[in-house]
Amino acid sequence: MIDHRAELEACVDPKYRDFMSGLIPGKEGVMGVRAPDLRRIAKMIIKDDWESFLEGIPETYEEELLHCLVIATAPMPTEERIARTEGFLPYVDNWATNDMFCQSWKFPKEDAEAVHSYFASLIDSGDEFRMRVSLIMRMSHFMDDAHVDRLIGDILSHDNEGYYYRMGAAWALSVCYVHFPDRTEPAMLSDRLNDDVRRKALQKIRDSYRVDKADKDRLRDLVRQLR
Repeated sequence: MIDHRAELEACVDPKYRDFMSGLIPGKEGVMGVRAPDLRRIAKMIIKDDWESFLEGIPETYEEELLHCLVIATAPMPTEERIARTEGFLPYVDNWATNDMFCQSWKFPKEDAEAVHSYFASLIDSGDEFRMRVSLIMRMSHFMDDAHVDRLIGDILSHDNEGYYYRMGAAWALSVCYVHFPDRTEPAMLSDRLNDDVRRKALQKIRDSYRVDKADKDRLRDLVRQLR
């Protein structure tokens, strides 16, 4: 099996370590390895002996990310990927791991509904990052006509006081608005929506290049009327 730790150490960038430590405060074991290098090392592990690699326990933040990438992309049946995901979720304790994991997760089209069902179920966990995984995974892979209403509905019917959950909910809702504005606008104006989520979602919509200025201004005025 390849020496993944040596590969990581060869890519350490102290300035990037300091930068990432500031973005994920409180996270220990940050080495300072950039995402392209992590993806390259993960591919090496997958070509070598990824099953044995996953038997190990991550000791650094970057090793957690390697586990994340291997679980998300190594060739395995969807049922096994879901099972390994469930075992990995306790390591998802920051936004960066959360989002890399969700955006990397692979599945064949024929398994889409099983995948959606599993990740949608995480919204009921009550755990900040499991709930964020639920939203970001669906935002990343199921932003379509068949699934968007469930995502919007879950944002309205669920909440968590965690900062990173609410930021994820705002991000997901803003992406829903970009793709399905008519179906998302009622949620933006609903009294069921947490005010923090609404405010952050509105800011993301206003920052988006994919929404016309007239629509941004109209939505902003409607939200102001709520106050």
